[in-house]
Amino acid sequence: MKPTTQFSLADNHVQMKNSLTILFVALGAAFWLIGAMIVRLLGQTVFSENNPYLILMFVLAIPITFGFIFITRKVAKLEQSEILRPVVIITYTATFLDAIAMTWFRNLYSSSFEVSFFGAAFILWGAGNGLFLAHFLTNKNNNIASPN
Repeated sequence: MKPTTQFSLADNHVQMKNSLTILFVALGAAFWLIGAMIVRLLGQTVFSENNPYLILMFVLAIPITFGFIFITRKVAKLEQSEILRPVVIITYTATFLDAIAMTWFRNLYSSSFEVSFFGAAFILWGAGNGLFLAHFLTNKNNNIASPN
């Protein structure tokens, strides 16, 4: 693995520059906004109970999440093995904004509670996908997850 300028290894901990943390918070906000606009634009057409398109959107969230991870890696010039910590910051930010939107600004998603409910679930699903994919990608070449 080639050394990078974004992270420094010290005592088996990765320390991140503050400017990168701000970048990851901004990316989290941008990715959440994209998700919120998807919910807003597709509305009742997709995000309603027993809608066959709903499962399709949840499946499509997986490659969309890969795209967000790819964008993050390119913008921050990260190695694949460095992606987990940034994605944790990104998904925390997106989840935080999703919670605020659902609690106080639900109409941002839709005037319909049902659309807002399924839309927020879609965004949370994307956040969960991001964490899982980042964990998988980080540990793909490292054997960090093994007990030894």
